[in-house]
Amino acid sequence: MSDLEALIQRYVDCYNRMEIDDMMECVSDSVTFENFSNAGQSMQMNGKDALRQVAEASANAFKYRRQSIINLICSPEGQAAAEIHFQGIAALNLPNGTKEGQSIDIRGVSIFEAEDNLLTRIADYS
Repeated sequence: MSDLEALIQRYVDCYNRMEIDDMMECVSDSVTFENFSNAGQSMQMNGKDALRQVAEASANAFKYRRQSIINLICSPEGQAAAEIHFQGIAALNLPNGTKEGQSIDIRGVSIFEAEDNLLTRIADYS
């Protein structure tokens, strides 16, 4: 397993355990986070503090959530693409219409960029 693969797996494992502090250890201070949804919602933010806020809100929005990496392709230049399977149970009514207690089961793609063994960009597409 390459360093990049191990870093991405650690980030996803921390995400699944809702360990926000450990997730933040995987990203650079100037990380860019983007989320693009087929439902028409998207967001982009810069910096570790902004990502922490989104990660905390997301952790509170789900009773259960799990990302599984189906396929992961990494380049020697520090870029990666991952096919992701997401499952979750909403802890509250979500802006996309998902109701509290309702299950979510979707596939998507995440794009990662890293430098100095820290993630500098995470772009989620679902």
